[in-house]
Amino acid sequence: MTETSIPPIAEAAPKRARDRIFAAADDLFYRQGIRAVGVDAIAKEAGVAKISLYRAFPSKDDLIVAYLEDRNAGYWERWDRAFARHEGDPRAQLRAMMEHLADRTTAPDYRGCPFTNDATEFPDPSHPGRRVSEENKRELRRRMLRLAEALGAPEPKILADGLVLLVEGAYAISQTLRGRDGPGHAIVAAAEALVEAQLGRAGAAAHRAE
Repeated sequence: MTETSIPPIAEAAPKRARDRIFAAADDLFYRQGIRAVGVDAIAKEAGVAKISLYRAFPSKDDLIVAYLEDRNAGYWERWDRAFARHEGDPRAQLRAMMEHLADRTTAPDYRGCPFTNDATEFPDPSHPGRRVSEENKRELRRRMLRLAEALGAPEPKILADGLVLLVEGAYAISQTLRGRDGPGHAIVAAAEALVEAQLGRAGAAAHRAE
């Protein structure tokens, strides 16, 4: 073995350990809850010593933030893919997103929205994970507002907030009346009803003005 071959090998091992630690934390945090899972359980699941975990993530809070940031990135990637298929058609975009949420939130293994779960587990606004969770919800609200405006809603903020409430309701009900027979599928029809209510009122008002 030459001296120049040593650094790449030395660098590769920590990366593999970090990936195992992160994968274990991602799975355990989501399935069991963040507070319920300790660093010992994560290290055991990842097959590493606890000192290796702390080399990769100096604290559990650092691991929580990494977990939420990764989930947040994946969330918006899925959103963008769903919308990209219907570029220029906001009605179809809304339906595609609501159909995705209906399918996702009624899956048997669905454990709820990780950001809502985090905010519930850590009510202290100063907790570092709250920053990621709250930003996810603010971005959801911003995107719903842009969608409502693209739909031509006369009161886009009201429509956007109504859609956000539908989404959050689907997340919440998935943990009580869960599964494919639960009410989660109604989010598609409910979203369309909200849109129709606004656009219908706008059309009626325009007709009266003629």
